[in-house]
Amino acid sequence: MSDKNQYQLKDLLKAMLKQYKLEDKYEEVDLNKNWPHLMGTLIANHTTKLQIRDKKLYVELDSPVIRQEMSYGKSLIIEKVNQFAGQELINDVVLR
Repeated sequence: MSDKNQYQLKDLLKAMLKQYKLEDKYEEVDLNKNWPHLMGTLIANHTTKLQIRDKKLYVELDSPVIRQEMSYGKSLIIEKVNQFAGQELINDVVLR
């Protein structure tokens, strides 16, 4: 299969995700999978749930100390997530 055909398949899959309004869910799954790489294992180990809704990243944590520390770096989290996604995926972080 040529590179041209592979890119066409990728475009087809993106269009399908968009048509069925599954883009955000796909990005959420991808973010969950790569969260340890983006934020480090310590934060990932204390993260119980990640969810994206209305351009907000909801992060549930099991440690109040980690939650407090992360609250100081919300802009950095937004920057890292958007850079990873290659688009403005989120514009706010809600820590729970």
